[in-house]
Amino acid sequence: MTIAALFLTLFVCILIGMPIAIALGFSSMVTILFFSNDSIASIALKMYEATSEHYTLWLFHFSFFLLPFCLLGALLKGLLILRLIVLVIFVAV
Repeated sequence: MTIAALFLTLFVCILIGMPIAIALGFSSMVTILFFSNDSIASIALKMYEATSEHYTLWLFHFSFFLLPFCLLGALLKGLLILRLIVLVIFVAV
């Protein structure tokens, strides 16, 4: 019954257009909440412990948070101009 509920929740999430990574996490959390004696706090602790030692996994999430700041700042414009200058120099040679 637990496995059927897990896959049913996963397929429903995918059918409504949820991204696969979020659907996997959501369906597993819903299954744990309904078919286990674990609390929400223990699920949050498990998720934090799973990613706390893997800093490369955190880098992916931080890049989404930092992208709007990079787009608004002058640093990106400077890097784009530098890239254009380097491309013109190497193409001209």
